[in-house]
Amino acid sequence: MLAGATLAASTGLVLARGNRRVQIAAAAVIGACNRLSEIRTPYGRDGADQMTAVITQYRTITALIADERVSDDIFLRAVNFQAGLSYAVSGISKAFGSSWVQGDALPEVLRTEAYGRGPAAELLRRHPRLCRALTIGTVAWEAAFPLVYTLPRRQASHALSAVKLFHAGVAATMELPRFVWGFVGSHGAVGYVLDTRGERRSFEKSVIGIAGGVTLASALIAREKRKIAEQRRLGPKGVSRLRGDIGVVEYVVNRPQEGPDRSGPVIVLECGLGQSLDSWEWVAEGLARDYTVIRYHRSGYGLTKSRASSGDLIGAILDEVRADGEIVVVTHSIGSLSAASYVRDPRFAHRVRALVVVDGTDPDLLKADRSDRRRFGAFVQAQVHTLFAAVTGIHEWAPNAVERQAGYTPDTQYSHVQFVFSPRNVINSIREYRGVHTEGVLADLAAVKSVLVIASGENAKQQSVFAEKLGADFEVVEGSAHRSIIGYRNHAEKVEGAIRRFLHEG
Repeated sequence: MLAGATLAASTGLVLARGNRRVQIAAAAVIGACNRLSEIRTPYGRDGADQMTAVITQYRTITALIADERVSDDIFLRAVNFQAGLSYAVSGISKAFGSSWVQGDALPEVLRTEAYGRGPAAELLRRHPRLCRALTIGTVAWEAAFPLVYTLPRRQASHALSAVKLFHAGVAATMELPRFVWGFVGSHGAVGYVLDTRGERRSFEKSVIGIAGGVTLASALIAREKRKIAEQRRLGPKGVSRLRGDIGVVEYVVNRPQEGPDRSGPVIVLECGLGQSLDSWEWVAEGLARDYTVIRYHRSGYGLTKSRASSGDLIGAILDEVRADGEIVVVTHSIGSLSAASYVRDPRFAHRVRALVVVDGTDPDLLKADRSDRRRFGAFVQAQVHTLFAAVTGIHEWAPNAVERQAGYTPDTQYSHVQFVFSPRNVINSIREYRGVHTEGVLADLAAVKSVLVIASGENAKQQSVFAEKLGADFEVVEGSAHRSIIGYRNHAEKVEGAIRRFLHEG
């Protein structure tokens, strides 16, 4: 019934050329059927379906404007804006997907049962170089689509004709004719805007101006909040900064209230990738009742300007705070690889009593991820998204995983979120991910006489394998995730309890 109603309305839309009221009514019916189809069959939707919905729904909404000229103008400009945005966003998204920039995406699609059955698909499969060229070319032209608005009208028409041929090719290759109707249907609106782009005021200029203003304001607010967070960390109860031959190092020392026992065990907390020393708040608070606890930022993070190795930084901090006792290293995520660089350091290897790995990074898996183009591309894509959110300040207004998986005290939560979304720290996390050593790490970690692996619930299986490689004891904090295992107080208390039991038994 929905398909029949859509067909009838589409026929009426075509036959009613010049009859504005009939066309609007037909668009309303098509839009309603499209939405009802989504509810009835909530899968298999694609860009063509979405563009069709946009065109018909925009036409229906703008019909509420009494002035026909204004109504039509806003409708066409809105569809144009959606078309330009759809092409550009699609291209930019593909550019951060390794399977697209490496030329693998289209060959993979054509190997599927759904999209690889046609004769054109078979032809492309026989010419893999052409297939790869088309894949990379798709990324390039989609990302560059907004340049069509800068071209002379004749050249712009040629460019739109080339885009039409692309959609016709997609339709023939993947047997998806709706891509022609969905996207080519928006090109009339693009042409309208090209013909009227000399106007001083237009919908596009207003939208771009408003969006640019909002983005700039958001970016400035985010920048100021990062400055406030940095100033808070430097407050009377905040971090310390060690200035020496190796450069500036940011660190925090928590000690028992009755005063430091300089000969007692010292617990060194290693942060995860791109995470702040504030991420250890709950664990550090609990352990500091009985132990001296040191947290610091590795090279390039936060206020640490030093480019020295983690071993050099730890050595300098231990000398600064005059902590002479045994060392217990507790790591989170990629911090386990950082710890591997100094647990056998001759300067204090004899003092390393135990190692606790909390949801640690398995060097074998990291090596495999970095050598796989897709997995490494997925990591870079995620970091670029984080960097974009950090620069524009989007994280201030939209929910993000950092806040969802952490529940620190308000000041700490504020500082931690601003730290993670600092552009400098995001860039540094990419550098660390690419540069951290994986060779010999398992042997270095396993050489510590007592090792415990504490896994989050979501990574329990992977971490159990890691524990076997290290010959370590193993515990799981059920219900926790990679960040929340130390970000939520109830999970962090279980981590603290596991550390205490481990040290007591050891």
